[in-house]
Amino acid sequence: MRDIVEETIRISSNLIKINSVNPTFGGKGEKEKAEYVLNKLNEYIKKYNIENHSIKTYNVVDKYGIERPNIVAKFDFGKEKTLHIISHLDTVPEGDLSLWETNPYEPVVKDGMIYGRGSEDNHKAIVSSFLLLKMIFESNISPKYNLSLIFVSDEEDGSEYGLKYLLDNYEKEIFKKDDLIIVPDFGTPEGNYIEIAEKSILWIKFKIKGKQCHGSMPDDGINADILMFNFANELYKKLYEKYNNKDDIFSPPQSTFEPTVIVNNVENTNTIPGYVEVCFDCRILPDYDVDEVLKFIEEYIDDFKKNIDKYLILYDKKNEDDVEIAYEILKKEKSQRTKEDSTVVLELKDAIKKVLNKEPKLCGMGGGTVAAFLREKGYDTVVWGIGKETAHQPNEHIKIEDLIKMAEIFYEILKA
Repeated sequence: MRDIVEETIRISSNLIKINSVNPTFGGKGEKEKAEYVLNKLNEYIKKYNIENHSIKTYNVVDKYGIERPNIVAKFDFGKEKTLHIISHLDTVPEGDLSLWETNPYEPVVKDGMIYGRGSEDNHKAIVSSFLLLKMIFESNISPKYNLSLIFVSDEEDGSEYGLKYLLDNYEKEIFKKDDLIIVPDFGTPEGNYIEIAEKSILWIKFKIKGKQCHGSMPDDGINADILMFNFANELYKKLYEKYNNKDDIFSPPQSTFEPTVIVNNVENTNTIPGYVEVCFDCRILPDYDVDEVLKFIEEYIDDFKKNIDKYLILYDKKNEDDVEIAYEILKKEKSQRTKEDSTVVLELKDAIKKVLNKEPKLCGMGGGTVAAFLREKGYDTVVWGIGKETAHQPNEHIKIEDLIKMAEIFYEILKA
């Protein structure tokens, strides 16, 4: 047992020391962390004399000119189905350093926990993947599934250069429809919640053009603020009224449609703005088709533009036909639901009962993981892990024993 604890601390510590902040947030990316993963894979292969394996890298250069690595390590045990475990290499920035009690990139082991940026999100997946290899090849079991360990980039910013890139270009090379897929990118302290569904995500920016004028002469312009206030408020109410199904697997159980960012192009009080933007963050139950929601929004826009006189008291009526309302999709991710009786769900539930002695519970989430892309393509995928839910927070940390328990769960699934 001491050996596996030391290995857990060693791997986790080495990962924390490598800054792999996503380039979108000003980081240098995942290349150094991917090199560590590749070296560790080869170290294990040599140490355990592992045969019938393959390691492939699928690297792509992003819009910043930064190489974004993706690694697929397959271990062939001669079985029909494969268990895939998908980890992500990138992290979010450390944030306000004054809120950290320790250096985010200097691992600290204290009271059975390890502290540092990425320790939970998503090093817990990387570390438990390596511990699983250690358990398999030190026990000489004959696993009932092949094993695929996948390490991807860009999860924290939409996966354009990560799993989406792999699915768009190498799907058939990597996955088969009857495979089992686990994404350890979620976790509760007890480890008994299995995420089988995510809400679809629609981030949308509305661009509302009126006519700028002096604040004392509203009849010379068309107040884009007034249009935006009414447009957003009515759309908010209409979306909640129309898409009102509930599914208690989620919290909250319904779809959500929330205005967030508001921007206009004036800074002084005595100017009526002629252009305003408002963003909506929509999290939509899998019951609904995101494209159908978009169609409903488009119809609402057309109707709103025909009736702007309902909202404006003083405005330039001769130019009301120049009012424009356009939208830009900032993010659109469709999601499906993994079947409750799918093999991966049943296997994971059984392993949780045996290893953790807990009763598994199925749940959904509003946030997005790479599981959404897999489910959209028809792959049964679960998101699961154990953790203290400190991802993205100052003083991010995880219990060392929880990293080992995660590997034991995966090992239990593979055991014949």
